Amino acid sequence: MLQLHSFLLYTHILAGALAMVLFVIPMVARKGSLNHRKYGRFYTYTMYVLAISALVMSVMVLVAPTYFKGQLINQSTSPEDTLATVRMFWTLLLFLSLLTFTSIHHANRVLQTKGNRAPLRKWHYVAMPVLLMVVASVLFVQGILMAQHALVSPYLHFIFAVLGIVNGYQMLSYIFSQNVASNRWLIEHLSSMCGSGIAVYTAFFAFGARHALAHIGQWQLLFWVMPGVLGGVAIYFYSKKYEALNVRKGV
Repeated sequence: MLQLHSFLLYTHILAGALAMVLFVIPMVARKGSLNHRKYGRFYTYTMYVLAISALVMSVMVLVAPTYFKGQLINQSTSPEDTLATVRMFWTLLLFLSLLTFTSIHHANRVLQTKGNRAPLRKWHYVAMPVLLMVVASVLFVQGILMAQHALVSPYLHFIFAVLGIVNGYQMLSYIFSQNVASNRWLIEHLSSMCGSGIAVYTAFFAFGARHALAHIGQWQLLFWVMPGVLGGVAIYFYSKKYEALNVRKGV
């Protein structure tokens, strides 16, 4: 099992590095162009690998934390607190993995179905944003516990709990709203793509680069939150741009 975890970890790191590069190309390329479609597909496949590998690793650690993180726990001066921290840390990774998978899958499916939302109303599809909101709620509860016991800073848990609930609600709103604008699927596609990018860059700063940023203390929270802020601005920009097209068309 440790070998499987190591294989998934290296696969995840490779996919993450590739995804961070590929994300930029379709975002800056002209929408609908050959480069946008081609590199968008490469990015989508890479993100599926990234998300699934992280999801499996997260479940493995959360199910058996003393097996996969036993050395870290046993060497700690406070094993119980370290075990609690490991669980909270990997719950956050589970959430980011789920956010990544849900976002990229939603972006891909709305592009395929376009104005037809009927395929999105099947239970197995609806389950994804619902599960995202459930895990986000768990994050929020963990944040409260972290604040009470002063284990680690709870702010990241609170921030991403709100982000997960909002993202899940927006997906469900698109799926079940009676009437939506004719190009709402395009807004959903772009915003979900940006959401997946937020997740991958946040995971990089929160996990991959945490040791390099450790010397700046609480200021590292700025780097963890920054992808979400910049991504939120991008989502707002694209949404307003394509909503304006509807207004001009009288939709």
